[in-house]
Amino acid sequence: MLNMLLEKKVEIGGEIVTYLSAGEGLLYALLGFAVTFFGIVILIAVIWAVGKIMNEVKKRDTAKKEEVSETPDVQEEGLPPEVKAAIVAAIAAYYAQERSVCEFKVKRIRRL
Repeated sequence: MLNMLLEKKVEIGGEIVTYLSAGEGLLYALLGFAVTFFGIVILIAVIWAVGKIMNEVKKRDTAKKEEVSETPDVQEEGLPPEVKAAIVAAIAAYYAQERSVCEFKVKRIRRL
């Protein structure tokens, strides 16, 4: 019903030609500009909202990491670094004997 509402049909030389006046062309241009502008505004709002959500998630994760870091470390339980290094070396030696594919290799053990 509203299709081609502003369109005028003119007969020129026996052929029907569609005619739009300058005002109608300006109206279509302004409608196109408005749709584009509001589309960009909507995209900006969505990106802004996603950024806010991501910041909240990061804050929650850092809070959880701080809670986890408050738990005692292995060194506080009385396991010295030398014993840790010996355990790692024993595991590496076991996997070397089994000839399994292990991506973990002890390159150097040094005292701190």
